[in-house]
This record gives sequence, C-alpha cells and structure tokens, in this order.
Amino acid sequence: MADSGVWIVNTTPDKPDQSTRKLIRSHVMRGKNTRAARRAKEPIQYSEWVTHAHGQHVGMLGASEGWVPSTPRKVASELASFGFTIELKPYMVDLLYRAFTTIKPSAYTIETKIVDERPDDLFCFSNLSQHPAMIHAILFMVQTLDDSRSQVSCGDIARYHLVKTLQYLGQSLQDKSAATTKSTMAVVLSLAHSAAMLGELETTQKHMDGLYQIVSLSGGLDSLGPGSMIEHKAQRLDFGLALATGGETRFFKDDISWAPRIASRQAACRHPELGMIQPEPDSRLLNIWADLREFARAANLATQTGRRMSSAFFSQFTGSVPYRLIALRFDPLSCSELLRLCMLAFTKGVLVRIEGLGNFLTYLAHGLKDTLVAHRQLPSYEFGKLLLWALFVTAVSVYEHFDRHWIHEMLGELVQLLHLRTWTETRAVLKSFLWIDLVFDKPAERLFNDWLRDTNHHKFLSAPEAPDYT
Repeated sequence: MADSGVWIVNTTPDKPDQSTRKLIRSHVMRGKNTRAARRAKEPIQYSEWVTHAHGQHVGMLGASEGWVPSTPRKVASELASFGFTIELKPYMVDLLYRAFTTIKPSAYTIETKIVDERPDDLFCFSNLSQHPAMIHAILFMVQTLDDSRSQVSCGDIARYHLVKTLQYLGQSLQDKSAATTKSTMAVVLSLAHSAAMLGELETTQKHMDGLYQIVSLSGGLDSLGPGSMIEHKAQRLDFGLALATGGETRFFKDDISWAPRIASRQAACRHPELGMIQPEPDSRLLNIWADLREFARAANLATQTGRRMSSAFFSQFTGSVPYRLIALRFDPLSCSELLRLCMLAFTKGVLVRIEGLGNFLTYLAHGLKDTLVAHRQLPSYEFGKLLLWALFVTAVSVYEHFDRHWIHEMLGELVQLLHLRTWTETRAVLKSFLWIDLVFDKPAERLFNDWLRDTNHHKFLSAPEAPDYT
C-alpha cells in the first residue's frame, strides 16, 4: 500500500494480451491528466480510490432458488428475457452458471435452505441488466476463485473483467444521479466480497468505506428500505471486519437495545445450560444468548420439518445480534468474555461463510485462543461440557485449517474428562448449548474424526471401562 492509498496488485510474470494491457493502461491513466478543478467535482471521494485500486479479489454472490438456471445453456436465454444484450462467450456462461448454482449455496447456506425467498434479492438475473458493471463483477469473482485454487494471483480473464468492472463503476461514481443507486452499491459490495474471499481485508475495508459514503449520501440506512439486501450483505461484511480488527460496526442501527429481540422475556430468564457459570454472566449477554438459542431452535426446526423461517425473523437475527456482541467488552480472561467470543464465533459461522477467512480474523482468533487456554486447567465436569462446545465452535468457525494442535490437545483432555467415546455422544453434549445442525454438524464431525486419526485415540475410546473397585 503506497502513501497515496493506491493498491498495487501482484500478478503472474506472464504478460496479458494486448487488448487487456490497453484496457488496464487506459484505466490506470484515467483522470491523471485531468485538471484539479474538474477532479474536485467528483461526488464521492471513494471514486478516486476505485479509479486506481485493483487487487487480488475473489468473492461469492447470493441468489434465490426460484431463478437459478437449470442448465448452463439456459443462462443466455434467461438473461435475454430480462433485456440483457451483451454477447456471452462460452466461458462466461460457465462462470455465471457456477456463480448461481455452486458458489452461492456455500456462501448463503441458511438463506437458501431454511429462509423464505427474499423479494429484493440482490444478485439475480433480473438485476444483472441494471448496471453494466454487475456481470463483469460476477465473472471476475468466479474466475479469480478459480485462479486462486490454481495458485495464480490474477489471470488475464479475471484482470480483464476487473478492469471492465472498475471502468463502469468509476463512470457511475462520477455521475451524481447514478452514484447513489442500489445497483452501484451492489457492484461495490461485489468487490468487497471478492477481497474478503482472499483475506485482503485492507481492500475490503476500502470498498466498505466507499459503500458507507454512498449510503450516507443516499440518506443513510433508512433510505434502503426495510429488509434491504444491500443492508443485509453490508452488515455481514461489516461484522466480519469487526471480527478481524476488534473495531466498531457501521452498517447497523445506532439505537442499541439490550432487551431480548427474538426470545421472549420469560425465555430469556431461563438458561439452565449455563448454570455452572458463577457468578452469573452479564444480563445483556444472557439476553443475546437467549436470542441465539431461539434462532438455533427455529433453524433446526425448519431443517427437520421443511417449513422455512420468515425473512423478517432472519433479518431480526442478523440486524440485532452481531452489533450487540461487538459492542460488549469484559475482562479478557472472564467467563463472560469466553461466552461473548464464542457467541461471536457461532454467529460468524452462520453469517460469514467464507472458507479460510478465520485465519485473517485476528481479533477473534487470538481472543478465543487466549480465553480458552486460560480456562483449560482442571475444569469441573459441567464446565467441561461448556468448554467442549466452545472448542468445537471455535474450531469450526475460526480455526478451520490452521493452528489446530492446541485444539486437538484440549479436545483430548475434555473427551476424557467427560468420558465420551463416540461422535454421537459428543454431539449430544454440543446440542445442549447453541447448535445449528445444518451449519455445524459436518465440520464438527470431521474435526472429531481428524482428532481420532491424528492422536490414535480410537484404541482408548473403544477399550472396555475399568472395573469400579470402590
């Protein structure tokens, strides 16, 4: 990052083709020979950063099941039905199809499986024609994901679509009537998601700063309307950045109410699963716990019965739980802080489903490890159950593929303390706290099986119990 704030991208040694180099050169030079007085008229300062900044991005898009194309061949025809006229090359059709059928479900598990369809889905076919940058943003994201899996920083195809995205976005930001439209916000969100996918959180922050400027100029969050997907997805990225830095959130309403927002007041007064914590945790924290418990119950019920939760109920969860948890702070080694950090990890596992991002969430990762290790020594039987749940949520949501040695060690200690022998028995303990089967079951079971394999504990677990001579 240079002093001027320009983001410099690392690319492969291979030179792009002539047409791509021309696009990049024209993009980088735009505004360089423009008089200062003219540049000063730009309606949004973020446009200057967008004009010059492009980095290694990759991201995910959300979509609703009702309009997902059934086959790649139908992508072009479905786009044409919405008035989309750009010529789609075969590789573009393939990338679009995968964006809406493969990438989307992994990023938005809860919405696609158990939440009612939203009326104003952000990244759907009908909206691709609303901004010329949108389709290039999607193609850029999916192609960069492919490049990253092949250990390529930013290939020619991704670079081309990035430049086209930034060209169109720059034009919108310099047009007062177009700068604050929802379609422009959607493009900025796409770029922010892309950066987050590769852990480029500094670039993510730049885009979110720009989005905040746009939203502020449009009249603030209230101008987006109730249940806005712009607000919903901005809150997710805002929450993810807060987990990385420990900073405050900006895309949530300012009026914090510490009363339960989902659970009833009567239900919020009962929390027998936390009875082993003495003294009792902060009442504000317990109210959030009650909300999370009610949301988890509703999510599991929706999975079991096939009856989806309402989008309004889901929005109540996403709009009230994250920012309240971020706003609270306790002694770093206290049980309340352990509970708060684990609730943050639980919420992250539901809302911010970007694989590998946990490695970049420095604030949350370090805080969880410090407080879990601090409570590791000789826990009681009941407190050991809470620690087991905390450990699994931490591993699944944050420590996905790194620094798991201490997690395996602590898992072994807790399994022996609780006399657990199988995943079924272990899962029963986890289910007594906050747990959403759809989100946590599979990765948690993999963690348990990895621990068995790596530590060779299967012999111990399958051995008969020693006789009781007392």
